Amino acid sequence: MDKDKLRRQFEHALENHQEGTGQLFLYSFLNFEFEYDEDQQVVRITAPISEVMYNPIGFIHGGMITYLADTAMGHLCAAFADRPGVSLELKTQFMRSAKAGTLHAEAYFIKKGKQVQFVECTIKDDKNELMAKITGTFFSIGE
Repeated sequence: MDKDKLRRQFEHALENHQEGTGQLFLYSFLNFEFEYDEDQQVVRITAPISEVMYNPIGFIHGGMITYLADTAMGHLCAAFADRPGVSLELKTQFMRSAKAGTLHAEAYFIKKGKQVQFVECTIKDDKNELMAKITGTFFSIGE
């Protein structure tokens, strides 16, 4: 693990953190890049795989995959369901892992309701192979 690179990444994330915005510490620290497709109502996030994502046996920790998906699905609800939402439940199915490359998350609606959204997110690797499929139920908050 390159400690100097990790320190720079940490400092960058700390400097860019803005509470209550899309500039959260972990997004910057993990180098999340967001894309919003308004026509298809899809949110995509790419993130380079790094050692900070590994579990003790050297694969991407399942919690990191679920965090990426929850972030993509939450941004989907905030962007395209009129109000932000919070996750009520998540189900993650893991198909494969990777040790290098980039994670590609894509979140989309299964059913968009007035207060409850049913969403899905796929996580793929650089070869476009499915690594995980995550489904979630989100409750719209506000008003």
